[in-house]
Amino acid sequence: MKQKQFITISLVALMLFAAGCTEKTLSIKIAGITPIATPASAPAGEPNICTTPEGGALLSWVEKDTTNKISTLKYSNWQNNSWSEAKTIAQGSDWFVNWADFPAVAVQENGRLLASWLVKSAAATYAYDVTLAYSNDGGKIWSEPFSPHDDKTPTEHGFVSMQPLSNGNFAVSWLDGREMVEDGPMTLRFATFNAAGEVTNQALLDNRVCDCCQTSMTIAGDGSLLVAYRDRSEEEIRDMSIVRFADSVWSNPVSISNDGWLIAGCPVNGPALSASKSQVAASWFTMGADSKARVLCAFSNDFGKSFNSPIRIDTGEPLGRVDIIFINENIALVSWLETVENKTRIAARTVGSDGTLSEVVTVAETLPSRSSGFARMGITSDGVIIAWTDVGDSPVVKSSLISIH
Repeated sequence: MKQKQFITISLVALMLFAAGCTEKTLSIKIAGITPIATPASAPAGEPNICTTPEGGALLSWVEKDTTNKISTLKYSNWQNNSWSEAKTIAQGSDWFVNWADFPAVAVQENGRLLASWLVKSAAATYAYDVTLAYSNDGGKIWSEPFSPHDDKTPTEHGFVSMQPLSNGNFAVSWLDGREMVEDGPMTLRFATFNAAGEVTNQALLDNRVCDCCQTSMTIAGDGSLLVAYRDRSEEEIRDMSIVRFADSVWSNPVSISNDGWLIAGCPVNGPALSASKSQVAASWFTMGADSKARVLCAFSNDFGKSFNSPIRIDTGEPLGRVDIIFINENIALVSWLETVENKTRIAARTVGSDGTLSEVVTVAETLPSRSSGFARMGITSDGVIIAWTDVGDSPVVKSSLISIH
């Protein structure tokens, strides 16, 4: 059985948090939001963004041919304040396409790319595998698809996080349902892959986790690798946990915040991580022990070993679906969905590691339905790019450039 450590919140930390939220306002704030056209052709959705080592960004999404029931994973590079022409990674008629469990792409410094998507493995609704492909020439040629897991069980495998490593490999984590064949729990697993697509490391990170919440991965300033996810206790407490790989050893799961959310089902609302030097920031959705919905953010100043008391980010009735990204060493930008005065919006604000908050801005109005998905962010030398699915008669992927001063 896994061992769980809980982070103690000191009275001093709580006092600083309270003072920060009520008496201070960040001087660095969102200065403007500029819509940027994407090359996605409707119907399209499931956008994701990754930052490139050169200070750019890569947008990926899924286009759907409803007549022939074919899904196509495409991507575009951020160049000269606009998105490049769309390029195709892969397509198939046997994919599992889901509003919350969407494809991802990661980029190495040498331009090597890794992409992930989901492919059905059996007739059961939630029987599908994580599928990967890599390109060693900047996306011109892609490898044959392969899977990071070899259990071959007709169960759920998904909610992938990917991270390029300094040694040229890629790290991948995912939720793995192989134990569910015998009525066991969902697990969190990990592997790394070299330039030939070979498995160079495998690990079981947590043997009991929430079934269908996103995972998030980042590298702290000391080189440690962090994976955040929604945990699941025997008593059905589903709070956020983190595991840390340092000195060639994975840590035991550590609770980022002891929210005490008791829920007998998956909320489909995972955490987001970002790192800058010694700082690590996590954001997530919870309803806590008091059943009040909120979006929280917590900072670590010791490379993710421990986290300070959480800061409340939302201002309305939040739906969660968070993302977070550092804009400098001590300030992060958080995005989420919330309903205010019967209107649902994609909201964003900056938050400092000392608890200071900027005003909330509306990135775009949206719908509270599952089809509106999750907004994703990536930082570039031009500002922060945010992308989302605009739900209408035919869904389309939209994006904006967020300027921060």
